[in-house]
Amino acid sequence: MAPEPTSPYRLPPLPEYLSSWNNPFDLGDRSNIRYESAASHEHEHEGEPEPEPSPGRPAFGLGISQRSPSTPNHPTHSRTVSYDDTATLGRSASNRASSRFANSETALLDEHSPPLKCPTTKTIVHRRLGWVPITILVLAVYSTVVSGLYLIVAFLKPRYGKTVGVDGKVVPSTASLLSTLFAKTVELAYVTVCVAFLGQVLTRRAITKGSKGISIADMSMRTWIMQPGSMIVHWESLRYSGWTILGAITLTATIVAMLYTTAAEALVTPKLRMGPFEDRMLVGDVSTSFANTIYLANNCETPVALQSDPEYRNITCLDMQHAGQAYHNYQAFLHAWSLATEGTRSSTTELASRPRPTGSIHDNTTVTGSWIERYNMTALSKKYGRIVHNVTAAMPHGGIIAAANHPKNSITQPRDRSGEGNYDLDASVPSPAVNVLCVGMNETELEPIVYTQWPNGNKTFNPVTWTTDVPDDVPSFDNWHNRTVVDDIFGFGPDYPGYYAPIFGKLPKPHNTILNVTGQYLPGAIYLLGAAPPDVEPKYVLCSLRAKQAPACSTQYKATASGSQLSTTCEEGDSLQYNVRNPDTPKAIWQPDWKNIASEWAFTLSLNAGITDGMAMNARLLMQFVPKTAALSPDLPSVSEALAVLAGNTLLMSTQNAPFVHFWNYTAEQAPNNTLPEPDTQSFNATIRSVEYASGGTQRWQGVFYPILIFAFITSALCLAFMLLEVRGKQITDFTEPQNLFALAMNSPSTARLNGACGSGPEGTQLKERWFVAMEEQDEHYYIQPKAEENTPRVSIHRAGPLDDEMEMEEQELGQLKTAATNSPAMDEYRRLSSRKSWVSRNFY
Repeated sequence: MAPEPTSPYRLPPLPEYLSSWNNPFDLGDRSNIRYESAASHEHEHEGEPEPEPSPGRPAFGLGISQRSPSTPNHPTHSRTVSYDDTATLGRSASNRASSRFANSETALLDEHSPPLKCPTTKTIVHRRLGWVPITILVLAVYSTVVSGLYLIVAFLKPRYGKTVGVDGKVVPSTASLLSTLFAKTVELAYVTVCVAFLGQVLTRRAITKGSKGISIADMSMRTWIMQPGSMIVHWESLRYSGWTILGAITLTATIVAMLYTTAAEALVTPKLRMGPFEDRMLVGDVSTSFANTIYLANNCETPVALQSDPEYRNITCLDMQHAGQAYHNYQAFLHAWSLATEGTRSSTTELASRPRPTGSIHDNTTVTGSWIERYNMTALSKKYGRIVHNVTAAMPHGGIIAAANHPKNSITQPRDRSGEGNYDLDASVPSPAVNVLCVGMNETELEPIVYTQWPNGNKTFNPVTWTTDVPDDVPSFDNWHNRTVVDDIFGFGPDYPGYYAPIFGKLPKPHNTILNVTGQYLPGAIYLLGAAPPDVEPKYVLCSLRAKQAPACSTQYKATASGSQLSTTCEEGDSLQYNVRNPDTPKAIWQPDWKNIASEWAFTLSLNAGITDGMAMNARLLMQFVPKTAALSPDLPSVSEALAVLAGNTLLMSTQNAPFVHFWNYTAEQAPNNTLPEPDTQSFNATIRSVEYASGGTQRWQGVFYPILIFAFITSALCLAFMLLEVRGKQITDFTEPQNLFALAMNSPSTARLNGACGSGPEGTQLKERWFVAMEEQDEHYYIQPKAEENTPRVSIHRAGPLDDEMEMEEQELGQLKTAATNSPAMDEYRRLSSRKSWVSRNFY
């Protein structure tokens, strides 16, 4: 009996059933069996070169040596053996195991050797309530719901009113930050869900028997979403997989992931934006009737106390307003005409295209009127055989500004938006208008209405007292029967009862004007007689000025922090036109009370200075606009246009705190002197749009981001439906994840399909080579195999040692016996997954 070996590695005792067998072959002397370790090899053969492994036999790692029988100093009868002490499959298996001991050559297995097999330690299907499935499902729900909300908000473009604003519940910077923050979380969740969806589809396709498998290009699609620039760097993958259905979905997800936050910023984040017009019923305060001089004088703003000048305090204040506003408006009008004469601005003989009436209110609101009831001056002059210019200037309702600021209307003012907000208001109210009719006349034609041209007129005429002390020989209205050649043009004279021609004290000198404001209450007009420059024919011009409320107009108010605009829109068929909303309105509502305001206005502007040959500069400039021809001049305004602009401020004053309808509907008991003791509210139709914080793009081109929001919702919903309907909460290990793919590839056999790719990586057609994931059922081991080699017998790469083909075949038989005896959970799981013929795994290419 040979002595016990001294190696630290000892052969474990044979199982009882082996020791009790009648062994068909005698192992003989145990001295024929050599136990050795790596250390003993080094010591024994120190200084000797390591022998090369035999052809076809792999060399093994730590603790395992394989010697050729012909190696010197090693007798052939000495051999190293190993066995599996867990083999208990029956006598026939034991006999084959015994023959394996007899026929094996040098092989050594110790407790430090790498495993001979690579069975999976866990199932690849995650529990429904596992961390990964629950997390992916929650992210899919969040991405779908929030992206859907963002899409709805982008389409509805809600306005946040006073919720978002400087004084609102949420300041604009916070609203913008929250919107961007949620968009970013949607983007992150979206990327995670799309990558998980892609991994599940590819993994299920790879593991399903009968599918086309997956390619390296398919596996790189997850990189497109996470690193979009890789599509440029590795464009070949895009070439092979980008044209498939799954590739198209991945490309869509990539673009969405890149641009989602930008799209949300453009279409969802609240921004100051002008909204659409909305119909509103607004209210405003009414205190007096149209053109109430008493009310205007009593409410004129002046630092002078009433007790200091009880007789003239109010009139003086009112005159200052007339002078300041009228001249300011007139200067702006002349500036517009100076641009026309310099060629900067074009002008024509068509009244509609000429500079419009202008004005201002409170020094921060620009007023723009309209020329209405436009006549063809040439045809009109031809009709009456003399130069006749008839113009009517409509101005906006002056009470709209106060109504826009009325607290009951709750209109957000620009100051409430830190100066960034503004709004547009269109009001269905009548517009005040002044009609100026000027007719060219000569001295003879004026004799019936000029006092100094009557017999004995020069003897009693006193220019100083003419206005306040009319001579006794001037007939009363009841006895006034003088006719003129222009009675039918102006509508006064004996043929028009109640409407009497004016009487002037004298003929003015050239460049001068005189007034008649003492006429009867009706028709409520004042008259001006002016003398043109000496080189103009006819030498004189007679003009009438009277006011009315024009029903064919509406008023627009555009309020901004830097300056507001008040304007009119007339005779354009606008739905807010006053006579459209109130069809029973008369065509012309003349206002005789305006004559009281106009009289004071005319004297303030020195339009009567010609009675004393005063040579006022205002009158001189006006007379330079006396027309020389029947048509309007393209280079200069007519005297009619100039007078209408000068009188424009009286129209604005007449409508302040006046009704928003064309009539006064209060009795004398309710309103003495047509003035209410307390303001009363009156409603009117209007439309309003304002700049508020709202979602939606501020520019039309930003609509290109709508597809991003649409596809974000659609793809999120698709991924969610996949997780619920296809996966049903049971996700499997994603073999496309780098760590999983690395482990799988390291434990898979090599293949010639990737020859040359171990250094520079796969390229060309290698990227479209199809692969699938299979299981070595006897080992419960997953591995990757080319689709083209699917039917090729596989040699396990996990066997180590001097095992020949007979040994391999024997192991397969043992595995079959073991599998027949019992099916493991991993094996059942693989068979169930690989045999499932889902639409995704079979057709989702």
